[in-house]
Amino acid sequence: MFTVKSNRNQKYSSGRSAVKEVDLHLRQGHGAVGAMERQLLHFTGELEGAIRRGEGEIIFIHGSGSGRLREEIHRIIAGKYPLCACSDASFSKYGYGGATIVTIGKRGSER
Repeated sequence: MFTVKSNRNQKYSSGRSAVKEVDLHLRQGHGAVGAMERQLLHFTGELEGAIRRGEGEIIFIHGSGSGRLREEIHRIIAGKYPLCACSDASFSKYGYGGATIVTIGKRGSER
């Protein structure tokens, strides 16, 4: 259902350890009804998996488009994941507003 781009399972190195990239774009023909719900389910599953594995960061590629998916991702993180913080990922790599990097804090630690 989601695109299989060459960077989907690759790691992005930002000068620190490698960071997993998750592409939330849907394959051609799988858009339309319920698209955002499917993308958000995929986002939530990947984020919760990264939290369980103790990853420090994860990048979600959502594209710039209307910005609705980006806004919803930021809203969900702010409301449901108090140990996580998010910001726009590298403009030079993903375009303006094209991806969100989520920093995952550890339980019991200050950020």
